[in-house]
Amino acid sequence: MKILNASLISCLLLTGCALDVEHYRNNSPEFKFESFFNGKLCAKGLVRSRNGQVNRKFTAEIMAYSSATQVRLEEVFLFGDGEQQKRDWEFNEIDKGWQGTANDVIGIAQGEIFGDSLHLTYQLKINVENDEYIVAMDDWLHLIDDSTLMGSTEMTKWGVNVGRIDIVIQKDSSISSDNMIQKDKSRVSSCIADLDL
Repeated sequence: MKILNASLISCLLLTGCALDVEHYRNNSPEFKFESFFNGKLCAKGLVRSRNGQVNRKFTAEIMAYSSATQVRLEEVFLFGDGEQQKRDWEFNEIDKGWQGTANDVIGIAQGEIFGDSLHLTYQLKINVENDEYIVAMDDWLHLIDDSTLMGSTEMTKWGVNVGRIDIVIQKDSSISSDNMIQKDKSRVSSCIADLDL
């Protein structure tokens, strides 16, 4: 028992116990990136400090346009303190998953699908009190049903945990990307207005 406890403590302190991605590979329903991210989506989430304390809440509206091998996301985030952020993603399918770029992402984001889950890693520029930092983002998104994703993002700097984001993303099945491509956005109500912080 002492050996087991020592191994567990070492794992938590040194590595955080690397996740066994194969655990998800046969899970269902199968997550299809280009199918889920198509049309309008709404999200709610929390930003936590490294000790788990909730520092911020946010809502987001995502307009997603997809084809068989490409996905484009237009994201708008509204935080509880009134700050608004925008991020435009462009993803392309590759042999082992998806690669993406965005306006505030350094380099290329790497995404891989394991059964019902998407694992996405990238370097993100963030501003804190007028200072710019680059943090490593490690996203896991899990498909709950055809219209719901739940996930978390571990944020690290120089290998040290600096925070976590928890998020729920819901599809709006009444609005498809075809509607938006036809420039019919005027009748698309804002998730930010619809959702209560």
